[in-house]
Amino acid sequence: MAHEVITISSGSIETGLTNLKITIEGESKMPFWNHDLKVKAVLVLLNSIDIKHYYEDNLQDQGYQSAKEIIDSTKYAFGLYVI
Repeated sequence: MAHEVITISSGSIETGLTNLKITIEGESKMPFWNHDLKVKAVLVLLNSIDIKHYYEDNLQDQGYQSAKEIIDSTKYAFGLYVI
């Protein structure tokens, strides 16, 4: 197991602007890919979400759409999507 620091960014290559930047630090059994560490980070982030707060801000539809996108992305990432 190795201690790893991963930085993941999203944005535009053309403009060079970054929309979101995430740094993850922790122990990984996959020192090149670090997928196990990414999964741990995803689970920590997901566990911090509370749909109640979407309701309080009258954004419940956005919350449920986000949930669908998370589920679909997870299925694709792990090869579980059945067409």
